[in-house]
Amino acid sequence: MKKFLNPFKVMTLRTAICWGIAFLILTSIYFWQLGLRLTSLTQFNYLNDRLWAATLRQIVAWLLCSVVFYVIGLAASRSKIRFWDVASYNLFARLPFDLSTLIFAIPVVRSVMALLAEGSITTAMQYHGTLTSVGLFSAVFSVWYFVWSYYAFSVATNLKGGKGITLFIVGWIVAYVISGFALSMF
Repeated sequence: MKKFLNPFKVMTLRTAICWGIAFLILTSIYFWQLGLRLTSLTQFNYLNDRLWAATLRQIVAWLLCSVVFYVIGLAASRSKIRFWDVASYNLFARLPFDLSTLIFAIPVVRSVMALLAEGSITTAMQYHGTLTSVGLFSAVFSVWYFVWSYYAFSVATNLKGGKGITLFIVGWIVAYVISGFALSMF
């Protein structure tokens, strides 16, 4: 169970980067095929993207978050911080987010989410079972994503405890805002 909650203590960088790149490619293809567009670290909408643009958006979101965490690690940690440690573990930590998007391949979920995106809230509320299921599913995967992201940050930068958690939250918010702005540019 400990390896599932914090795989970064036992995972090699090669394993993290290989799995991360594989899922980045698969997620890019998935977003391209379903007509999804990444708009920030954890948000997407239903605007079609070409495959190269979907891949570039995934890479930009990952690298921006990695750079923010790396800079925080350099400034706050007494340990030697390497960018590729932060970047590799951060890429692997995105797996729960990537997996959470699979629910949007279900046609009824896509239909209900499209109703919400169009502003037809009254019509979408008729599918309260679907909305509840999507909400619970998303909540579980979001918690998983944030826990893994924190552990990836903690292991890569050697920042733990209250200081590590505070810096992780601040860094994640900064990366979220920057990624939203950067991804709106193209």
